[in-house]
Amino acid sequence: MAEGGSSHEVSDTSRPEFDSYLLDCPICLEQLHQPKSLPCLHSFCQECLSTFITKDLSGNMASATAFPCPVCRKMTHPVNAAENKDKWAQQFPTNKLVKDQVKDVTARELTFCKPCEKKGNTKTPATIWCKTCNVLFCDTCKLEYHDLIHEGCETVDVTGKGGMVQRQVTKQVRCEKHTEKMDYYCEDHQILGCSRCITIDHRRCEVVTTTQEYCDKLKKESRLDDLKTSLKKTTEAIELLIKEFGEQLQTLLEDQDTGLKSLADLRQRIDTRLDAMQKNSTDELIATYKEEKDNLEMSMQKCERLMFSIQNTIESSGTAIQKNDTVDTILLFQRGQAEVKSYEDLITEMRKKFTTVRIKHSVDPNLLTLDKDIPLSMGKIKIEKNLNSLSGPKSPLSKCGVTEVSKFCIKCPSDVLNCHAPGVVYLPDDHIVVGDYNNKKIKLFTVSGKCEDVMKVSGKPHDMCLLDDNTVAVANYDASVIYVIKVESSKLSLMSEIKLSQNITPWGITTTGDGFTVSSKGDLYNVQQNGNTQHIQTCSSQCYHLVSDPRTRHLYGSQPTSTSGRVAVFRLSDGTRTDMATVGVLKEAFGVDVDGEGNVYVCGRESNNVVQMSEEGAHVRELLTSSDGVVSPRAMSVCGNKFVVTNQSIGNQNNVHVFQLS
Repeated sequence: MAEGGSSHEVSDTSRPEFDSYLLDCPICLEQLHQPKSLPCLHSFCQECLSTFITKDLSGNMASATAFPCPVCRKMTHPVNAAENKDKWAQQFPTNKLVKDQVKDVTARELTFCKPCEKKGNTKTPATIWCKTCNVLFCDTCKLEYHDLIHEGCETVDVTGKGGMVQRQVTKQVRCEKHTEKMDYYCEDHQILGCSRCITIDHRRCEVVTTTQEYCDKLKKESRLDDLKTSLKKTTEAIELLIKEFGEQLQTLLEDQDTGLKSLADLRQRIDTRLDAMQKNSTDELIATYKEEKDNLEMSMQKCERLMFSIQNTIESSGTAIQKNDTVDTILLFQRGQAEVKSYEDLITEMRKKFTTVRIKHSVDPNLLTLDKDIPLSMGKIKIEKNLNSLSGPKSPLSKCGVTEVSKFCIKCPSDVLNCHAPGVVYLPDDHIVVGDYNNKKIKLFTVSGKCEDVMKVSGKPHDMCLLDDNTVAVANYDASVIYVIKVESSKLSLMSEIKLSQNITPWGITTTGDGFTVSSKGDLYNVQQNGNTQHIQTCSSQCYHLVSDPRTRHLYGSQPTSTSGRVAVFRLSDGTRTDMATVGVLKEAFGVDVDGEGNVYVCGRESNNVVQMSEEGAHVRELLTSSDGVVSPRAMSVCGNKFVVTNQSIGNQNNVHVFQLS
């Protein structure tokens, strides 16, 4: 682009135009230097390829014999795998075609005097460009031809260093439909256009300006600066993500080393009979590590690609603004907006499924005694996955609407009494498990209300929690028992009964790692799988419902009080209690749950509402009220963007409502 924002199009009819992006290295995104070609035909700078190989094999430098192509991920073997990894890139052939094209493109960047070309001297460098005539001249032709005919023309000195004429101008962006220069911008449709486009397609639009006027408007309203600031913040957030993924990758590597050492130690104690078993377990551990490593690297690559794109946008936008290139400025502004939106979508997707993964080698302690009656084994490779929170900006509360999906009756023909459902769980396969306190039953429904199975229990089921995708735990209000129930093939089956020590009767329940946390009246207890209990602390009043956030390990509890100033919802983190909400919007807080973003949902039985609050309690809003058909809500369960609510009001206690966040 020449100075002043005008453009000059230089054509070469003797040879076809070559797509310059094909000459860019996919790693550094710059023009290829010393291009090396892999068997899959992808080419990279020799230095970039060498750096990639060394980094990719950093955890397995000694034993690696191949590496994945940075583009297609095809495993590639070097000519001589025994040579140092930093020398592998040199072994691949140089892509001579790409190398020649780079030289050719560089040579074609030069511009020459037009009159001299017509006289047969095609290599005379141009020194002056007449913007009015749109022609390049050398000094001699300017004096002999141009200045004799034209007066008052605006000219630009295009002379570069060392006497060579560098190409100062870029190809003019033209209308694809009319091939004319695009000088206008329709703000109604947010599109560039030529004069014919505006006349034909946009004559009824309210705001149509020239590209210069729109750029001036963007600058005046600080929208360019605001976008640049947003892009910089986005880059910083992505850098935090990449760092977090890198730390997770390092942890996985350390877990692999620990597992391998554990396997080796056990192998030494039980002698050579375990060779085959050790190999199988080692292969499983390494395969698990590689699978999780690939998943993390894929997430890192998504972030890196977006970050590189944003950095390129920031750099290019600065150049476009400096050169007063209005069209490029607008295009880059729009690209920046799209990149910010891509980042927000990426963060939303990752927050739903980001997990902390640990690989554990589990060994039966009886093996260490070498008891001949114990079957020989190399233990088991276990994968522990926990939802975790991501770095990056968070919105206070998701701004979403609520739509009722279905409403159905949970009373069965065999029920003697009206239902009372203080416990409910929404399963990921769109089934709903309900605990019927009055009729002493556990019931399984589809989201449309079809009753698929009913299980009679000896006690009164109260609060419930989800253990995995098809297993729930149920607190028994009037007995010291926790029921563990499996849901398979539309059937309920009792897996186990955990009897609690100290005659503690559980009211509220939530899963915490390998055990549970339960509430009994006003006290909280940790419960192990064998039923042993340990007192945690005493609440200010009775606590009927509990929930824990698997990402942050925060524990939330509700207290059914309507006394002004009393605590309605509290949070327990690492033994520290925080009062999150007092009686006000909420009265008689009962059912409580947490969604994938850490937002907390609470049923207000006396206030006839369901409240949503941020994980620290700073932001609170009413999600549902009695006008939505929710009267005396008793329990609720969230699953993705859907949730179910039970009722305790007379006349509505047999119905549950299913809602969807939109």
